[in-house]
Amino acid sequence: MRDVRPRNIGAVLDDALAMYRGSYKQLLFVSAIFVFPAALIAGLGQDFYLRGFTELIGSPASTAEPSEALFNTMMISYLVMGVAAQVLALGRAYLDSSVLRAAPGMLYAPAESGKSVLKGGLARFGWYLLVVIVVQMIVGAAAVASFFVLGAAALAAWAALSLAGVIVVVEDANLVVAIQRSMALVKGSYWRVIGYLLLVSALTAAFEGAIGSPAIIRQLVASLQNPEAVFQPLSIPWKVFEGLTLGIAIALPAPFIPLAMFSLYLDLRSRKEGMDIIVRARELTPSA
Repeated sequence: MRDVRPRNIGAVLDDALAMYRGSYKQLLFVSAIFVFPAALIAGLGQDFYLRGFTELIGSPASTAEPSEALFNTMMISYLVMGVAAQVLALGRAYLDSSVLRAAPGMLYAPAESGKSVLKGGLARFGWYLLVVIVVQMIVGAAAVASFFVLGAAALAAWAALSLAGVIVVVEDANLVVAIQRSMALVKGSYWRVIGYLLLVSALTAAFEGAIGSPAIIRQLVASLQNPEAVFQPLSIPWKVFEGLTLGIAIALPAPFIPLAMFSLYLDLRSRKEGMDIIVRARELTPSA
């Protein structure tokens, strides 16, 4: 077994991108089923209801019964986006579980098919969802506890538990073991992991912004021409277009995030355990 030198963050991200490129059709198939529909609903809800709210504020007719009209608009807005957000969270969790289950094999061969990736996520979906919920609760509690030090404990918890979801799927671990393994792998590499997580978040946000840029540019141009443009009615086709671009912007990079975390997991294992990335990845591949 050859010795693998620790890689820099750029190389770790390159591995994730290479896996995405190699199986993008299969990954986008899963994302189109479990992420895009909820993201589209959230985008349409934002445009049709939140924009309706701003249009109502700027409309002279809104002075008739402002309180009731505003209240109804706000309630509908929060209801639609709240439901869509919950469905989207579940969809992303299943996508993550599916991608992580297929990731070890994708290191040396593209995924067999979108359906195989889709079915593979079911086995560990419950455990993955449980880990996500528990980690969010721990990070949230740490944020409250360290409020006066700018959430330092939350940042540390976020880094320490960042690999728990990967481990619970890839290693078939339970909740406790996944958390313990994540903390052990991250120990001594907190700043590296934090920097990596922030970089992945920034890249994802930049990609989403690039996809949604036509709608953003249209709004900026309209605002420069008329400061009251945000309060003026927007045509239905434009609302649909903005909702569609938001859905696409969320769905396209969604498979990259679990792949990026899997790549980080392999890198930290090579640092801590001296593992050969390719050989051990094959050992992690679930048996048929």
